[in-house]
Amino acid sequence: MTAIAERIQATERRSRAPIDFHAVEPHQRVMDRRLANWARWCNGTTAPMTSPMFRMVPPPPRVRADMAYQISDVLDTADAVKMAKAVAALPQSNRTAINWHYVKPVSPKRACQALGTTMEGLARLVRDGRQMLINRGV
Repeated sequence: MTAIAERIQATERRSRAPIDFHAVEPHQRVMDRRLANWARWCNGTTAPMTSPMFRMVPPPPRVRADMAYQISDVLDTADAVKMAKAVAALPQSNRTAINWHYVKPVSPKRACQALGTTMEGLARLVRDGRQMLINRGV
């Protein structure tokens, strides 16, 4: 590669917009809510995963509109068991990405390294995993 091409690629990498892993497409919101219920069941708690220091901080304006569909106080154990079986039937990479996103959220960089993908690839695996669950009628 020439030095100019390397500089252009480095600039493109730096100029990419960050990936918002919490953004969910409107048609996948119900599945996102069910997967969040499954994650609470897997982790054995219904408490929010927020530090006590930040629990009273209001969410940013773009998130407030979507909060109504995310908040659920009741853990649906029967649905969580169905979701556990459905997630287990997903392809390995999608299953691992879904598990990372909902159950064991470590840094995205570590998840990308474990899966051998990029940030965009990880976001695509999560999105495609949710879509596979929707397509399978779970």
